[in-house]
Amino acid sequence: MRTEIMTQRSSVVPETSSVGEDQFHGAMLAGLGRAERKVGLKVLAFVMDMTPKGLRNLFAGSAPHPKRLWDALYADKTALDDIADLYGRRVVDKTAVCDTDDLKVLIARVNLKLQEYAHPDSPAAESTAHCEYLDGEALMRSLHHETGRWLERCSEIRKPRAVA
Repeated sequence: MRTEIMTQRSSVVPETSSVGEDQFHGAMLAGLGRAERKVGLKVLAFVMDMTPKGLRNLFAGSAPHPKRLWDALYADKTALDDIADLYGRRVVDKTAVCDTDDLKVLIARVNLKLQEYAHPDSPAAESTAHCEYLDGEALMRSLHHETGRWLERCSEIRKPRAVA
């Protein structure tokens, strides 16, 4: 029996990023700007352990310490999304469950509720009774909220990203 040794070839020159400094800075400003609009300049500066003047300096062109940039996630969980997007990555909580997992369960529950109402033995077989509408209200409101969140996120993604 002959044993073959597989060798892994690697390049001497590692892959590098094609993201330029200006692109990175623009993406950083887009995320920080979104966080500032959400919580305000003073709160964002506090969360990032900076003064409001120091934060304004970032918007004027300086660069933050990496820890301060990561701390911006406490003000807005999407603060680093624009940077991550440049690298084809996502920033999610370590314990995060995919957003679509919860939505799939919710849709399955709504589907089951609708099937129960349509069942021939249901009091709603011919028309849905007021009590059945009210019984399904919380579930339908949850679906409405989640689909609204989904569509809002789609709108955010489609917005042109302006550089300050």
